[in-house]
Amino acid sequence: MSPSAPLQILLFRHPDDTDVAPYEEAIVGALQGGKAAGGYFTSGEDLGIQLEVFSAAPPDSPAGTLDRVCHTLIVVLVDDSFVDTGDSALWMWLGACWDHVAASDGRHGMQALPMEERIGNRFVARHSALSKLQVRPVQELGERALRPTMLALRTLHDCRVLLAGGLPTVPGHPTGFLRLFISHAKVDGLPLAHALMHQIASMPWLSSFYDARDIREGANWQRELEEGVGSSLIVMLRTDIYDSRHWCQQEVLWSDEYATPAVLVDARTSLHLPANSLPFDRVPTVRIPDGNLMRVIFVALREGLRFLYFVRMVEEMRTDARLPAPVELRVFSYPPGMSALLRACRTLAAVDPATPRYILYPDPPLRAGMYEAAQALVTVHGDGVYLVTPDTLVTMSRP
Repeated sequence: MSPSAPLQILLFRHPDDTDVAPYEEAIVGALQGGKAAGGYFTSGEDLGIQLEVFSAAPPDSPAGTLDRVCHTLIVVLVDDSFVDTGDSALWMWLGACWDHVAASDGRHGMQALPMEERIGNRFVARHSALSKLQVRPVQELGERALRPTMLALRTLHDCRVLLAGGLPTVPGHPTGFLRLFISHAKVDGLPLAHALMHQIASMPWLSSFYDARDIREGANWQRELEEGVGSSLIVMLRTDIYDSRHWCQQEVLWSDEYATPAVLVDARTSLHLPANSLPFDRVPTVRIPDGNLMRVIFVALREGLRFLYFVRMVEEMRTDARLPAPVELRVFSYPPGMSALLRACRTLAAVDPATPRYILYPDPPLRAGMYEAAQALVTVHGDGVYLVTPDTLVTMSRP
């Protein structure tokens, strides 16, 4: 049996429903990227997540279709033609699909987006099971021009939630880096930070960490900051003063050491920029000269999804015995830097040497020179620890 993919998306719509086309295009663009920016989005690379589009019932049963991968998100774009021309096989399939999703304990998800409230009422009336599915008309996504963007953002977030639900949990620690940590310099970054917080607050399904709001009175604020960075997706607002502020530097270094997903917002205005002194190389960068904060959230959610997709893939490698059992892992969603490798090695060095220990990051392997330097560090500080990618791990396991 082939290994299960971490996630797939099944998109249902009728080709004659022209009003749903912008929503389909927004979802496809958010996941698969494109050559040019569109609307409030930037272009980006294909995330590699399987996406299938249907206008009729899929050939396999709902259970067989959904459970062939670890997690499935079903998105139904509903307009008149979809409701009026769908045959009984489609409605039986969608009803059974929702029953399967509801019984999956968070493994799968389903959302239906009617173009109007009356169409939503007709949709849920087509099968008794669908009457239990909460649907909200497209008008609840905000102003008309923003609605496709908002649906794409919500879809990216729902994918993150599904993947995070399949990861091991640690009591007292949030799972999946779902929260956005706003890192900013108070000297010149407050207006941008406040504007971004306001934008995030308009999306109640998103959560964020902002030091002035979320650090409790009487708490150890330094520890709260470190724990916040170590358990969040960090958004670094790089204003002109940012690189010179001690606690901004510290948040960047913590993010690198803890291997958290991160996004850099380059808001500098200077015409002459010095060389980087902080480890920004691994971090995707976004610019907002037009003030488009949706672009920041879009890039952040994509980066969080890419991170979780790889981590969930590694968990599936445990399940199907592509990793030894027991095993101790430190997983990176990007080629790790030296400080991150050092922290990982020190953690793994405390583990029983009889237990296989791996530092795992995505293919391709580090380039020549970088790989040798990383391997030398691992040899010195993590004796017996293997630095591998999924492909090199397969090569190691061959006789």
